[in-house]
Amino acid sequence: MSDGLTTTATHDPVATPPEEPSGRPLWQAALVQGLAVVAVFAVVGALGGWLWYRLWDVPHGIVSGHQWYTSEAGLRDDFAGTGWYVAISVLAGLVLGGLAAWFLDRSELVTLGAVVGGSVLAAYLMLRVGYHLSPPDPDLLARTAPDGTKLDGALRVDSWPPKGAFTFGAVLGLTLVYISTLGQTPPEVHSAPPEAGSPREG
Repeated sequence: MSDGLTTTATHDPVATPPEEPSGRPLWQAALVQGLAVVAVFAVVGALGGWLWYRLWDVPHGIVSGHQWYTSEAGLRDDFAGTGWYVAISVLAGLVLGGLAAWFLDRSELVTLGAVVGGSVLAAYLMLRVGYHLSPPDPDLLARTAPDGTKLDGALRVDSWPPKGAFTFGAVLGLTLVYISTLGQTPPEVHSAPPEAGSPREG
């Protein structure tokens, strides 16, 4: 028997993943931005290899006893190849890492992963392009060349620490931007007004 009282059941809305204003889930936007970061790093890495070769002064030498010899100036130019690689890599990585951290704020972890992965790819492409444009290794050619043959030196980065310059610069740029923005207040989140007819607390 009814006592005349009715009970209105209320249900909390089912939680849905956060979305962009366009309706795209945030994780998809973060993934797209991460892929864009990797692509930009790849392009800059290839261009960096071309710039590396253009800024380098090619050392000259001569073959004697199936070995390649160069002058003191040639030795300086040979070592300068590694110096130019480090300088270009650190500067490019610093700028790209900082820009990625500043503009791509969907997910810090995705941005970090994209910056690290992209910088490794950029370093590889920079080496490949530089080696492709460079003359062949004179030490290898000298093994079969007759004495007196003149050969140009080749771009090379023999040790691993310089090869990590691109990633070092990128992570440094990312870190500097994150540190500089730690004190910024995030935008306020305004709660939606209660729906009409919904029960209010007394």
